[in-house]
Amino acid sequence: MPLELREVKEDHEWNELIQCECESYEDPFNAFYILLRPDRGNSQKAREGFKELRDRQLGWHKSDPTSRWFKVVDTDIGDKVVGGACWNTFTENPYPKPLDHPLEGSWWPEGEPREFANKLLDDWLQHRSRKMNRPHMLLAICFVHPEHRRRGAASMLVGWGANKADELGIEAFVEATDDGKPCYEQHGFTFMNTFYLDSARRNPSKKWMEMGNYLKTPIHCYLMWRPKGGKFEEGKTVVPWDNKYYKNW
Repeated sequence: MPLELREVKEDHEWNELIQCECESYEDPFNAFYILLRPDRGNSQKAREGFKELRDRQLGWHKSDPTSRWFKVVDTDIGDKVVGGACWNTFTENPYPKPLDHPLEGSWWPEGEPREFANKLLDDWLQHRSRKMNRPHMLLAICFVHPEHRRRGAASMLVGWGANKADELGIEAFVEATDDGKPCYEQHGFTFMNTFYLDSARRNPSKKWMEMGNYLKTPIHCYLMWRPKGGKFEEGKTVVPWDNKYYKNW
């Protein structure tokens, strides 16, 4: 069954794209996805949550000139979407100074739930401003539907950005899960460090602890870096930060 990589350009493409994203991130469980969509399942509230997520991601894309979304379709089954990715291209440093409060989790209920989400969002996005403060490509989102994995879709999605980074002569970053890490390594990304989103706090309320259990915190992720040209040589490739500091981050 032939797969094709296509850029997402029309609004009507987003419903199927984000539906594929949701089904992909449910298997296996992806806490970063849950952070962006707290209401899941088939209830009326969950269906409203899906629409909100779809419209929010479309809005983010339209308001961000660095954003390009791609999808992989199976042409043998009616161009069904089997995977997708968002690449951001920063030809200049997007973080001239560290971010304070990068994103308000307005899709979470006000009060403690939103406070919880904001803490994790701050931890997640602030590290980008500290570690990605140079021209680079960022693979912000990448997913493949569980029924269509190991067919080359992920390689197509990752490969586009890797080739673009080489064309522009810039580095690339991705925040990887356990499942995605091997694919990224095949495209020249190297493991740099594990980081955690931790909801721990002094004297947490019952609600706070329930939310921590729901997202299975602390959430771990691998920061991966792809040097210019995609070839990392131990002892030869100069990394753009102090190794001692980075390993203790």
